[in-house]
Amino acid sequence: MKKMTKKVLAVVASMAIMCMTLTGCGSKMAPANETVGALFELAAKSNPAPMKDLLGFASEEDVYSAFFEEGAETELVDELSSQLTSAGVNLTEEELQKITDSMTAVLNKINYTTEITSESSDQVTVSLKIYGYSLDDMNQVMIDASTTMMNSITEEDQLAAAGGDTEVLTKYMQQYISDFLAGLSAMELKTEPVEVTVVCEKLAVDVSGKETAAWLPSDMNTFSNQIDEAMFQ
Repeated sequence: MKKMTKKVLAVVASMAIMCMTLTGCGSKMAPANETVGALFELAAKSNPAPMKDLLGFASEEDVYSAFFEEGAETELVDELSSQLTSAGVNLTEEELQKITDSMTAVLNKINYTTEITSESSDQVTVSLKIYGYSLDDMNQVMIDASTTMMNSITEEDQLAAAGGDTEVLTKYMQQYISDFLAGLSAMELKTEPVEVTVVCEKLAVDVSGKETAAWLPSDMNTFSNQIDEAMFQ
């Protein structure tokens, strides 16, 4: 379950910006701290609105097309379904969507600030401070949900599950997931932020068919990993 949860929370992992470094670009660009903030909203919270408004995309769908691989919007649901199915748990699409919606709601509570700490003509460094959750708290929520499930399993159901009864297994896993999500929703944000240093460069982004310059992280993989870790640390 821990592996599945971390995969669900790692919403940035599939990001694949298709852009090139710009040289000699004299056009005015949005401040780097604003693009980093909009990118965090998009990657961590699946919120395309700030990036749409900041760079002038025609639609939120165009934002996803510019910053994510095709199919990334459904990747979390697909991954979650695959993990549960491999464990013998079969949930409906509605149940899976409810889980991902609950996870998104948890992520939407995360706060952050951005500040430019240094800048030159071709590089800007931004301090991204993320007020996320405690990984220890999340692990405890998982332990509590697991303990509750194990204590509630009857001997008859244990035998049925051992014999391959997937309906029994699904019933208990549904309760486990419900308890787990309830525990996550009740968690409080940490009072001290995790600081992520983001080095940005001038990149060209396809903004609804028009090439637009923007300050974006030089190393997207590093940025992805850093914010994923910072949200639960």
